[in-house]
Amino acid sequence: MDACTPHAHHHQPSRRSFLLGAAAVTAGLAGAAALGGTASAQGLMAQQSNWRFCTKCYTMFYWGYPTDGVCPAGGAHAAQGFNFTLPYDVPETPTAQAKWRFCTKCFAMYYWGYPTDGRCPSGGAHSAQGFNFVLPHDVPETPTAQAKWRFCTKCFVMFYWGYPTNGRCAAGSAHSAQGYDFVLPHF
Repeated sequence: MDACTPHAHHHQPSRRSFLLGAAAVTAGLAGAAALGGTASAQGLMAQQSNWRFCTKCYTMFYWGYPTDGVCPAGGAHAAQGFNFTLPYDVPETPTAQAKWRFCTKCFAMYYWGYPTDGRCPSGGAHSAQGFNFVLPHDVPETPTAQAKWRFCTKCFVMFYWGYPTNGRCAAGSAHSAQGYDFVLPHF
């Protein structure tokens, strides 16, 4: 299921399929532990890959379609760097903020927690669809999680705040950082 696909309706599993599924999960966790991996609830959470950094506007955008959305710096987004794998539809915590959404018009990750939806480079406000991403913040950066991702107060997107400039904002000029320091997982 991708960021633009509504959730499918799930039916109630039979007792047999439930027990077989539980046995498979248990075997998978035992195998991971035997290989030196760790079995944690976080390792089993729903995640979506193909989230990328745009070199033109510094926005986090979804790179899983034949086109690359609309960039506020002109044309389509230009992917570079890590392939981010972001958690969705999990409970919010003191170090993970919910209400981050995919915009169907520009493909950017934006915050959907205000009465308005920010400024979209394709015109008007962003348009949410798909998963409710729950993004980690204010935790240590690791070799597989990059810090310095921020919320833009002008256009509401997630953008990278690790360069001397702040990219291009759909609301004009550069992005304006506020709030948490998001630390986003990648591979």
